[in-house]
Amino acid sequence: MNPFGHTVADHGDHVRLVLVGDVDFAAHPVLVAQLVGLAGSGRAVVVDCAGVTFLDSMGLRALVEGRAAALDAGQTFELADPSVPVRRVIELSGTAELFPLWAPLAEESEP
Repeated sequence: MNPFGHTVADHGDHVRLVLVGDVDFAAHPVLVAQLVGLAGSGRAVVVDCAGVTFLDSMGLRALVEGRAAALDAGQTFELADPSVPVRRVIELSGTAELFPLWAPLAEESEP
């Protein structure tokens, strides 16, 4: 079991939410609250999923709810670097078309 964690980074035109650990039923309320708050920031929301070790249906539901909140606020919602567990759940659930992948800016790329 890998505890859920998250950090937020401001990149000017967008906010980046970095997720780590298990994104599951226990993480759902915290993640939804964070995503809804970011959706109201007036900027695009990018969710970095590289550090996600597990994603269940409630974790996926949180991402879908965050996407809906961002779209309702007139903002874009994208995933960055989805880990294998994230890609697998998204592909199996048939929700891949909901989540465009972020093309990182040069200054966001790691050397």
